[in-house]
Amino acid sequence: MLKEDHGSQTLAYEGTVIDIETRGDYCRKYKGDSREYKDLEMVIFGYINRQGWHIYCAPGEEYISELEERTKQLLMTLRNQHPLYAFNCNQEKGVLFHRLNERILLDKELQSEQYERKKDALRKLGIVGSYGDPFHNDRDPGLACMTAWESGDYDKAIQHNRACLLTEQELLLHGRGREPEPLYFKTEAAHHVSPGRSFSPASSNRSFQPYSRQDDNNISKAWRAGNTVNTIARDCKRTTNAIWMRLQKLGEIPAEVPYTIDKEPFTIKSRLKN
Repeated sequence: MLKEDHGSQTLAYEGTVIDIETRGDYCRKYKGDSREYKDLEMVIFGYINRQGWHIYCAPGEEYISELEERTKQLLMTLRNQHPLYAFNCNQEKGVLFHRLNERILLDKELQSEQYERKKDALRKLGIVGSYGDPFHNDRDPGLACMTAWESGDYDKAIQHNRACLLTEQELLLHGRGREPEPLYFKTEAAHHVSPGRSFSPASSNRSFQPYSRQDDNNISKAWRAGNTVNTIARDCKRTTNAIWMRLQKLGEIPAEVPYTIDKEPFTIKSRLKN
């Protein structure tokens, strides 16, 4: 049985922060695509939103498959709790892709620049609290967490993950958030797809590829022609939420209009007239 930790809170913000703990080594020769994370194994999955936090820990190697199955179930719900944040989006996306065969869209990264250390990010904002992290004073808290997990001290590993979620939430509340660095989803046999390639109905799923100028032009043109977000998403081979946010970034949908396209297929033009 998985070990769990849940806590409640009441805060005013939208979205969900995801943080995982892993064991294993990075494949640094594959920087820039998902294979950098192919040898990492998830042992803790946690997320936090304005209602509270939820953490699931595999208490030993024999429970990792159970954690992966639970995570897949949780992701079905979390996909609708946008925006989705992570401190290092590529690590979460890469691990979930290779361990679960799941491609999850993370909207914002809480690093201000690639490879930024979390301690440095917190120090820039004057945040000095440990939030109960037992490894706060360690040079590498993540490594200390994995050492604790491998020695069977699962409670301390969970405490570290909870502290990560709370500090990352603090970064979010301080206005942190940028577009994630591009990550190309590859296996050893996969082929590279150019990031500048424009979409077409016949192309493969492109949910995690960056938008080209032609993509943006096509999306805006389709929207102004009266197409629904569902239709545009299908033609672009992207998720409806990704198209919704892109239309907001392009100024086609007001930023204050919440994402509700999963409930009814409508165009925002007709709705705003009512």
